[in-house]
Amino acid sequence: MDAPESETTSDGSDSPFVLKGANTMSGNGRWLFIGAVVGALLFSIAGIVFRQYRDTIGEPLRLPTFIKARTNTLATPGSKEPPPPIVVHLSTDMVRVSAIALGHPRLAVINGKTVTEGDSVPLQSPNSPVALILRVAKIGDGSIEFTDGKNSYTAQLTIPSPPKRKPF
Repeated sequence: MDAPESETTSDGSDSPFVLKGANTMSGNGRWLFIGAVVGALLFSIAGIVFRQYRDTIGEPLRLPTFIKARTNTLATPGSKEPPPPIVVHLSTDMVRVSAIALGHPRLAVINGKTVTEGDSVPLQSPNSPVALILRVAKIGDGSIEFTDGKNSYTAQLTIPSPPKRKPF
């Protein structure tokens, strides 16, 4: 039982179908290139339209500039004497802890704002123009520890009692 001999075809066959190697602009590559060109064209047209619209209004584009600035001392110009320290008295009315969640991360609702450990909480005193900023050091079961960098403070979770119903 001999296997039948097979004919080998040569490269110079008479077949009209010839495989060519894939180049960069074939298949999906062509559509990606066309999409990139159309996207760049639309982006450029949008920029030109925006500039023309802005120029017809007559106002230049103004972007807000925010500068972070801090000072260690406050003094009157020309005065060599440092001003008296600003004192903000921390009271229990300034901190309202309404919820604590001991998951990961630990969350708390302080003065209506959700915070995690490490977040800063600004506290405004009613009779002081300066806000006191405390950092949440630890959120525990029923209490939160704050720090101002020097001192440590603790606030307890307050659950308001439900209003009493009037008898019928």
